Amino acid sequence: MTARGRRAYIFLGGDFEPPPDWPARPGPDDLVVGADGGARHPAALGWPVQVLVGDFDSLDETSRAALAAGGAEVFRHPAAKDEIDFELALALVRDRGFQDIDVLGALGGRWDMTFGNIFLPACPDFAAVRVRFRHGPWNLFVVQGPAELVLEGSPGDLLSLLPLGGDVRGISLSGCLYPLTRETLGRSRGLSNELTGPSAGLAFDSGTLIVMRRAG
Repeated sequence: MTARGRRAYIFLGGDFEPPPDWPARPGPDDLVVGADGGARHPAALGWPVQVLVGDFDSLDETSRAALAAGGAEVFRHPAAKDEIDFELALALVRDRGFQDIDVLGALGGRWDMTFGNIFLPACPDFAAVRVRFRHGPWNLFVVQGPAELVLEGSPGDLLSLLPLGGDVRGISLSGCLYPLTRETLGRSRGLSNELTGPSAGLAFDSGTLIVMRRAG
């Protein structure tokens, strides 16, 4: 069963900078997940934590117990495991039928964890979910081809497209300072573009893209 119209919010333990358009409250059917130490962040927004997952090496027992007493479901995993806490959280919300997922606290701190977080949605196991990383003015997400989408924003927003794991083929981009028409995108050519209107159109045949937009 798919949780259409609902969104899952996952809070990780990286640098915490909510974007200006972050909602004041989650929707009544949304799910708020704290991954280990990231479970501390929702309180700063006045948000509840409905699910708590991780090995809890960065969340003290007092905080964990308080969240559990507040009604959070707790899924504790051993420290010696193959998955990072974000993968555990992402698999949990996917298995509950959520397709749209916003992630806060995924960037900064440890570079290895930052890249591990960003690359994770490119795995085939998560091809059916849409993951957005939110950090201040930045929106980041991974798209696997074939794909066709509209990128909402404002004139002057920075837009960068970074191929992941090889060339992206048959790519077209409109509504930007440097458009593309059925081209092959590789290496760093897609960095530092700019929206010229309220949205940009993006389509490509094959490959995987990291899409990064910074509000102007």
